[in-house]
Amino acid sequence: MENLQKYSVYEVMNVVNSHYVPQFILRHFCVDDKIQYCDIQRKSVEARTTRTVFSEKGYYPDELEHDLCIKVESQFANLLNNKLVSERRKIVLSDGEMLLLKKYLMVSVFRYKTDELDNDLTKHGLTREEIESISGDFYGNINKVLACKTKEEACSYCIPESKNTNINLFSYMKDILYSDTLFVRTNNCKEDFIIPDRGWASYEGPIHIEKLIATLDAAMKSGDQTLFQIARMITPHDYSIFPLAHDLAVMTVSVFFKLLTDGVPKNIKFEEKGMTVSKALGFGDRDIIKPPVPKKIVGMGTEYHCEIQQLSKRDVHFLNALLLANTDRYFAYGDKTKVEKSIKDYGKYDFALS
Repeated sequence: MENLQKYSVYEVMNVVNSHYVPQFILRHFCVDDKIQYCDIQRKSVEARTTRTVFSEKGYYPDELEHDLCIKVESQFANLLNNKLVSERRKIVLSDGEMLLLKKYLMVSVFRYKTDELDNDLTKHGLTREEIESISGDFYGNINKVLACKTKEEACSYCIPESKNTNINLFSYMKDILYSDTLFVRTNNCKEDFIIPDRGWASYEGPIHIEKLIATLDAAMKSGDQTLFQIARMITPHDYSIFPLAHDLAVMTVSVFFKLLTDGVPKNIKFEEKGMTVSKALGFGDRDIIKPPVPKKIVGMGTEYHCEIQQLSKRDVHFLNALLLANTDRYFAYGDKTKVEKSIKDYGKYDFALS
């Protein structure tokens, strides 16, 4: 305890118990100030406070814990609490707010420790130095995201030739920066999202590879520069989902899917092959792909008007299955009655309903 005397009470609490899913997110899943915390290994479920879940002592160094709070979390918590969770039809974001949202999502992708890629590379006989040059350092990747003050700085990591990037930064930052932002809610269907320890999940559907090949082929045949631009922005993930509250999530959806919506020249006709938007994404339909509408405001930059999409029960069950599949050890929820069907359909974690 003597070694902790130089820290304030606030700093000691954070040194002792770092959250890899922020408490300001978890509070929006609580019922009567408690969240149902499910441990897959122990096959147990407990009603817990947000202080004691999705956390670990010393998970982040003190300086990184401080930077997470100051550079992203405090600002995003204000945006979430004061705007995002209260809107039902449309969310309007300024340039700065959209950048803050994307920065928070990028941090969310990197803030949970996983050695899956490193273990795969180790099996191929690579050294630690070689592995870090490919996948990056855990703390280093987070710090690089936190250091970005502009979209241009973040996009610099999406250039494959850059010596400052790695496969994780390149892949996931490109996923978020070059995808369309979609807000979805579950108010109408009365279902809830679960929240996994990784905080998010990505999806690679039946055309996740074909969509790039087909777009490039159509661009080469037509000379359409818009298609060339879309091809440069396509990544393997079709979309990623980040639950922000029990009834609200933000999704980053590949720009490719705009090609399957009305009002866009259909140079790529997957629907003629029986591939609908619903089949490609696993949820929704062509009406759900409504990217933010940018509007120039004189003297104020750009506003992004994001129409909130309501999900069906089937949609929520599918997306919850995706979140459960991306769980490492822990997941949580608020109201059991609103996640029961999702968990039963997934078929692995019935203990969570006991």
